[in-house]
Amino acid sequence: MRLSVENYLTLRRNLNRISDLEKFQVPRGVMHAILMQKKVESVKRKYHLFSGRTKEILQYWNERKRLPEWLTLTPVLKVRLLLKGMDFSTKQINKALRNPNELDEELAKLVYDAVSKDFIYSPIAAKLQWTLGKIGERIIENKLKSLGIEFKTEKELRMQKTPDFFFEEPLDFLGRRIRWIESKALFADLKTYDLYFRKQISKYQELFGDGLVVFWRGSLTGLPVSDGSEFECDLKNKLLEMKLYVSKSDKVEGDPLKLAEKFIEEYISQDVFPYNSKVIRILRNMGFKILQNSPNKEA
Repeated sequence: MRLSVENYLTLRRNLNRISDLEKFQVPRGVMHAILMQKKVESVKRKYHLFSGRTKEILQYWNERKRLPEWLTLTPVLKVRLLLKGMDFSTKQINKALRNPNELDEELAKLVYDAVSKDFIYSPIAAKLQWTLGKIGERIIENKLKSLGIEFKTEKELRMQKTPDFFFEEPLDFLGRRIRWIESKALFADLKTYDLYFRKQISKYQELFGDGLVVFWRGSLTGLPVSDGSEFECDLKNKLLEMKLYVSKSDKVEGDPLKLAEKFIEEYISQDVFPYNSKVIRILRNMGFKILQNSPNKEA
């Protein structure tokens, strides 16, 4: 999907939380990417204002058993600073985020709530972004194989700066003559495109020549990228619609955080998931539209 600058700015201005994804007639995945990238930009601007105040954050927690209102970061980043103030190492912090039940009761609740709600910096959010990236790559791989086009992957090339798909010889693909394809499960706004142009695209052009960059979750009109519209397949709907179906007749028990990660990892190949109310709540917090195992019926 391509958006004009005006429509993009209007959408971005009005997207402030996950619940806002219900407000607009725009593909959910496009809005999710815009919201996520907006929040990341905000964190980059102000994280330094709080990173040196860990002991102050700890003191506030010890006195009130809650985090200060002036700490305006995402839930997981707030918790990271608190744990850092408690002299947790990075390894210990990462372990706490994955196993909050190993902490004392009050701290465990705080960490669990943060991880289950943070759609940007939680381990679950990281797993979601990884999965969406893999879906984009799978779509391209399937398309190339269906056309009988030979390619090498980033892993096979074993070079420092390599695209996701590389062709030994230039080929005509979707109306363009290219040597490589790069896949991004992001929205291509000006800042995002400029970042990846400097970090990757320009390097690939210097090394290999022309290529194709696919931003699966949309692009501003006029940018020299694909928005994925040339690739028609059911798998693309998982990127754009972010619908996850559950079956209430098939229930599952277990650690909600670990189950949420497991469901997200399996989202690439699975359509219907067993029901667990806590997991469903977490997946909604991550941005999914949760439906019962029948079209358009919410769980």
